[in-house]
Amino acid sequence: MSFKDTKVYQEAFEEGRLEGLMQSVPRLLDLALTIEQVAEGLGLTINQVQNAKAYHDAMQEGERRAKLKLIPTLLKLGVTVEQVAEAFSFSVEEVKQVAQTQP
Repeated sequence: MSFKDTKVYQEAFEEGRLEGLMQSVPRLLDLALTIEQVAEGLGLTINQVQNAKAYHDAMQEGERRAKLKLIPTLLKLGVTVEQVAEAFSFSVEEVKQVAQTQP
């Protein structure tokens, strides 16, 4: 019996396969596919696709909020508005607006 035949390997392999599929969900939805089409194409349930999308959206929002909180600190350290905008993929106007509203 090889290691690949063990239950541990098979479970880990399946978990990795499923995680890979779940990471594909937001990209496929960005291509204007419906949740149903993505579920069918990846062999997932509609609920799994909806959960993957919700998780992705929450992570994106969390990352955005973290970046927004860093803006005032970076500006105080001497990083230019333009550099912050480029580093965080924000517009210069967004960075200026945050700088004005946050202490």
